[in-house]
Amino acid sequence: MGMAPEYIVVEGQEFSKAKLTLDSHVYKNCTLDDCDIYYCGGAYELIDTRVTNCRLILNHPAKGMYAAIQIFKMKSPGSTIIAD
Repeated sequence: MGMAPEYIVVEGQEFSKAKLTLDSHVYKNCTLDDCDIYYCGGAYELIDTRVTNCRLILNHPAKGMYAAIQIFKMKSPGSTIIAD
């Protein structure tokens, strides 16, 4: 059995034009506006957090997962992608 991830909890903060990490973070009651949000594919949570005009920047392995989904959707019309 694996260990539960340790999260960095960010609560009640407002970010504007910031560079933020999504992996291993919990953003609770936050506002993210016009931010660059970097994601590698790890666990995260957004709880009652408002995200506007942000850019999600995918790094490996998230970038590879996104590419696989796009190829699957293009090469296999009518198929379903399931996140379990």
